[in-house]
Amino acid sequence: MKALRKFLRQERRRHPRHPIYTEVDFYIWDTITRKPRSDRVKGCLSAVSVKGACLQTNELLIGGHHLLLDNDPSGRAVLMIEVPSTSGEPALKVQANVISYNKRTERRRYQFDVRLQFINLSSAESKNLEQWIRSLSPSPSEGESEPS
Repeated sequence: MKALRKFLRQERRRHPRHPIYTEVDFYIWDTITRKPRSDRVKGCLSAVSVKGACLQTNELLIGGHHLLLDNDPSGRAVLMIEVPSTSGEPALKVQANVISYNKRTERRRYQFDVRLQFINLSSAESKNLEQWIRSLSPSPSEGESEPS
């Protein structure tokens, strides 16, 4: 029975999520004019992979733009996330589409979990993102214990 529980709890995604929690700034970005459409808002990235992440925030409406309801299928207005660098380099900027969101009922710092899919990543940006994830991810021996 323990083996079955262990198997069912394994990460089976092609690009596994990593339990990283880091404060970020994000805003609506116009891909045509290459200018921000909104002010910067604070949030927290969690459950990060090279293909997407969970953004925790208190703001769904930014400068009159609703993150999910005003989602632009043509890709003109996307969410730009500025991920701080761990080595003091400039922030890594990642474009993302909003997939869905949930409002959390329990009290916590951020009330919304917004699921993101990263888009328009060049190979260099993808590599930088992967290195950033690797640098912040706990090693498998840290903090993981066998459930009883």
